[in-house]
Parts: sequence; C-alpha cells; structure tokens
Amino acid sequence: MSAPAIPENLGRTDVATEGVKSGLSERRARSTILLLAASVGIVMTGYGIIMPVFARRLGEFGSGVEALGLMTMSFALAQFVAAPFMGTLADRFGRRPLILAALAAYVVANIGFLLAPTVAVFTAIRALEGALTAGLFPAAMGVVGDVVPDRQRAQWVGIVMGSYGAGFIFGPVIGGVLYDGWGFAAPFVASAVLAAAALAAASVLVPETRPRATRRRAALRRQQAAAQGLTASESVWSSLPRPLYFFGTLLALDFGGVFAFAYVEPQMVFYFYDELGWSTVRFGVVAGVYGLAMVIGQAGLGKASDRFGRKPIILVGLLLTTTFYFGVGFITSFPLMLLVALAAGMGGALMAPALSALYLDITAAQHRSRVVGIKESSASLGGVAGPLLVALLSGLLTPQGIFISAGGVVLALAALATIGLRSPRAAAAPQGIAEDETRH
Repeated sequence: MSAPAIPENLGRTDVATEGVKSGLSERRARSTILLLAASVGIVMTGYGIIMPVFARRLGEFGSGVEALGLMTMSFALAQFVAAPFMGTLADRFGRRPLILAALAAYVVANIGFLLAPTVAVFTAIRALEGALTAGLFPAAMGVVGDVVPDRQRAQWVGIVMGSYGAGFIFGPVIGGVLYDGWGFAAPFVASAVLAAAALAAASVLVPETRPRATRRRAALRRQQAAAQGLTASESVWSSLPRPLYFFGTLLALDFGGVFAFAYVEPQMVFYFYDELGWSTVRFGVVAGVYGLAMVIGQAGLGKASDRFGRKPIILVGLLLTTTFYFGVGFITSFPLMLLVALAAGMGGALMAPALSALYLDITAAQHRSRVVGIKESSASLGGVAGPLLVALLSGLLTPQGIFISAGGVVLALAALATIGLRSPRAAAAPQGIAEDETRH
C-alpha cells in the first residue's frame, strides 16, 4: 500500500499579497472612533474632576509636595511596567477587552479613593489604577491604526487624543466647585459615576476592530517562532520599528515631554495655592483653558501633520509648550496665566497627534498596540523620574527655578527632534506586509 501524498504546501509559509480592511465600512469606522473618543472623553472628565482635589485631600492627611510627588510617581511607575504588557494583550486578544477593562478600573479606583483612610492606601490605589488602566491608550491607538487610512491617521489620532484633553475643560472646574461646596467625597463620587457611564457606553457601542481570524494568524506565527527557537525577548526586539535611532528619538520625546510636566506638577499645584493664594476653582479654570485648547486644537489641527509632515509640526508644538514653563516661572497675573495655558495647550494639540501618528506610521500592523504600549511606558518613565527629581530638588531650588529648568528640558527636546527625526516620510514605511491587512 503506497504512502499518502504529502501536500506541497506543508511547512511552507505563503507571503500575503492582497490587502483587506478590518471589516468595517468607512462610515462605521468613523463612527467607531467617534464613539471610542466619546467614551474616553467621559472618563477623562471624571479624572479631571478629581485632579485638583488630590493635593487638598493629601493636605487633609497632613502631607504635602513629597506625598503628592510619590503618589504621582507610583501611578507612572505602574503604567511604565504594565503598558507594554497591556499593549501586547490588545494585539493578541483584541482592542475591546482592554478598553473595557481600563474603563472598569477607573470606576473601582474612584471608589477606592473615596474610602482610602491613609496616604499609603491612597497611593497604593493610585498605583493599581495606573497598572489596570495602562491598556486604554495602546488599545485606542490600535483601533485607529486598524480602521483609518495612513493619509488620515493624524486627523483621527487627534480626535481620540482630544477626548483625553476634554476631561480638562470642565472637569477641574467642576471638581473645584464640588470640593469647595461639598467636601472631598463629592468629586470622587461624580468621577466614579462618569466612569461607569463611559464603561456602559463602550460596552454597547464600541466593536472589536482586530478580527478573530487576524489574531489566529498572529498566534500561528508566534507558534512558528517558538518552534524555531525564537525567545520572547528576540520576538519583542524583532517587532520594534526601524530604524532604531528614529524609534529611540520618538521614545525620548515622549519621555522628556512627560518628565517636564511631572517634574513641575507637584510644586506647581502648591505654588498656585500657597504662594499665589489661588482658590481651587481658579486653578481649575487654568487647567480648563489648557484642556480646551488641547481639545479644540487636536480636533481642528490634528490633521496638520498629515498635510505638512510630522517633524515640522512636532517642532512647532514643542516650542509652544515651552511658553507654559517659562510663563509659570515669571508670570503671577491670572489673566496672563490663562494666555500661557492657551498657548501651551495649542502646542500640545499640534505635537501629540503628530507624534502618535508617527509611531503608527513606522510600525507593522500586528505590533501596533505593543509599540504604543512601549511608547506609553517611556512616557510613564518620565512620569516616574519627574516627581522623583523634584522631590530631591524641592529643598534646593525655588519654585521658579524648577519651572524654568523644565522649560530648558523642552527646548533640549526641540533640538533633539531637529537632529534625530529625519524626513518622516522617508522613515515611515512599515516593515513588511501588515498581517491584519492581508490575505492570500
């Protein structure tokens, strides 16, 4: 009896050549992004509500700048550790589960803040919140990469990122009013309710954009890599965008941008309250103006880098951002501070979508959320280093010295971007054929 014939394609990997989309029509894709942005905007409004209250609550516990810096650092450190892992989960198991899990974590964290009896518990809850919500941004950016054409990427990235800024429009003002009128509990209750509403909306309205068949193909490729002896670290290394110096420059820009703000934030809040004598509401108004500029700017100007290139827009955004740090260092007038917040918000509105879109430009589709997770990890590391450094220097530098040195850091980032970012279009070719955009 003759042996059965061996199929010709056994053990052979076929190269995909025909592109397909995520399965969503153009209209449905746009609706999905808008619904996702709305859900994120709701939960970020809740976060904005409690932002001015953290310092007040820690003050009630008898703590000050050091405790606020430690709490901020714990959140950032948790995100630093968790973001790449959460991004990988979003690539493997889909964007939707990670989005829903992050929104649920915001609900639980706000309840925890309300009940926390000590600074230690408060800080631990903040750290846990950072770890459990670390997948929201990588998954959301994965959705944009899944459903939006390259030529419109920064425009829709700007819309999603604008929803993050939306929380800083009314949230801090509402939080200040709630705290001044009803005490610390009211802002946390309001924030928890908004997070629950965002979770309910996303559960019903936001679909999965990374199809199951795509995830299965990716799983088979991982099995092939394991069979060939490729280790996990080698797999992660091979997924990084090339050229590596370009990717490293982007990570440095994310790190430095977050570092500068995290470095001044603990001192800035107490500076406004204690040295300038501002009320919680006045601080909330400044943060709200910044958020309004971010939201309107990202919605209207997010597409600027689609038209003019990523690098020039990133540079303009960085230079506008420096006005915030030097402005806080030299300006004490409330009306002038509002103008500074407006200019800095516009700078962030230009830079952030261009930078995030550039990550998606140079990343293969099957690794989008992982790479965005690494981006978020780099940013979170800046969030760890900033409060740690200001805690060490707060006794040596004046508040103005801290603010001005942060402005110097941002100017150094602009110089780095000038040198390290070559022509974005020349570096924007993804490596290989994106597996979730192809079929045989």
